[in-house]
Amino acid sequence: MKKLFCLAVVILALSACTQDVYEKGEGPYSRMLAEMVVAHANSDKQIDYVVTDENERLVTAPPFTTSWITTADSTYRGILYYNKGDKQAEAISFNRVTVLAPQQIKDVKTDPVKVETCWVSTNQTYLNLGVRLMVGSTTDTDAKQLVAAHLVGKKQNIDGTKTVFLQFYHDQNGVPAYYSHRSYFSIPLSGLNADSVSISINTYEGTTTHVFPMN
Repeated sequence: MKKLFCLAVVILALSACTQDVYEKGEGPYSRMLAEMVVAHANSDKQIDYVVTDENERLVTAPPFTTSWITTADSTYRGILYYNKGDKQAEAISFNRVTVLAPQQIKDVKTDPVKVETCWVSTNQTYLNLGVRLMVGSTTDTDAKQLVAAHLVGKKQNIDGTKTVFLQFYHDQNGVPAYYSHRSYFSIPLSGLNADSVSISINTYEGTTTHVFPMN
C-alpha cells in the first residue's frame, strides 16, 4: 500500500543533527549532545532506553514521555538532546523524525526542496535527510505537503556490486511557499540487499544525487 506522509502533521522544527557541545562552561547545557536515536517506549509509554546510530545503548534516567509517544512497547525514531552519563542519558528534549519506508510510487512528484544535509548512519541502518521545505499559512484545508521515498529500482554494477536507487518524493500540494522550515527524515536501509544506495533530490538549483556505501 502506498503511504505518503502529510507534512501538515509531521513537519518538525529541529536544530542540528549532531552537536558535541552546546556551549562552553559548566551551565545546565554544557554537556548536551544531540543524536539521532531509536527510542524504546515501555508499557507505560515512557522512553526507558535509546540506541544511538553508533549502536550505543543508553538508559534514560529518568524515563520520559512526550505527547507523540502514543503506543506502549514500541520504538520511535527521533533526535535526542541529552546530557550523557555512564551508559545513561538525561533527556533534555526529544524531537520526532519521520521514517519514510522505500516504496514504489506510480505518479512521482518532485517539487523542489532545499537540502541541508544527507548521510548514512554509522550503523548503516538509516539514510538521513535534513531538508528545508517552503511553507506558509493558507485557508485551504486540502493544501498539505506530502513526502515519501520512491524506490526507483536496483542495478548491478560492472564490478558485480548492486546499487539501490531512491527518489525523494515531494508534493507541495498547494501549500504557499513563503518561508523555509527545517525537517528531518530517515529512510530505513534494512532489506534493500545492496552494496550502495543512491538518492536523487530535486532542489531549486536542480537535481542532486547522493551515493553511499552499504557494508
